[in-house]
Amino acid sequence: MKLKLVEDKQLEESLIDITYNRFDRRIQRIVDMVETNKVQLEGKMDSSEYKVESFDIYYIESVDNTSFLYAESEVFENKEKLYALENRLKNTSFVRISKSTLLNMDYLKSVKPIKHYRLEANLKNKEKLIINRYYVKEVKQYLNI
Repeated sequence: MKLKLVEDKQLEESLIDITYNRFDRRIQRIVDMVETNKVQLEGKMDSSEYKVESFDIYYIESVDNTSFLYAESEVFENKEKLYALENRLKNTSFVRISKSTLLNMDYLKSVKPIKHYRLEANLKNKEKLIINRYYVKEVKQYLNI
């Protein structure tokens, strides 16, 4: 099996193209892995309902029994509890970083230590989040540190 990666800056979204001579269990595992990471969440913004792809969400924050899905420039409201969203996003790039926040590690640019054994997460959209010391271990495991 060969792997070929092609960068095309003109594409609006990534495309996974699998070419095979025989569909076998190795190919099926690759397809399953890609499909497993594809989760759609319901979001509401300005009284309109949306299906939001999990890979478009930078982080999810829960405030007063309402979850907010933060995309690059939009914020969607979601009525699911944070623990339910965490279960739905298992086996994806989301990691809990505090009692009220899940972070999509694909959008993590850097981390730096701050007071009280916590970390400051710098996201690719220039936002900053605090990683609570209780969840630092999970973040480090994800990053293989």
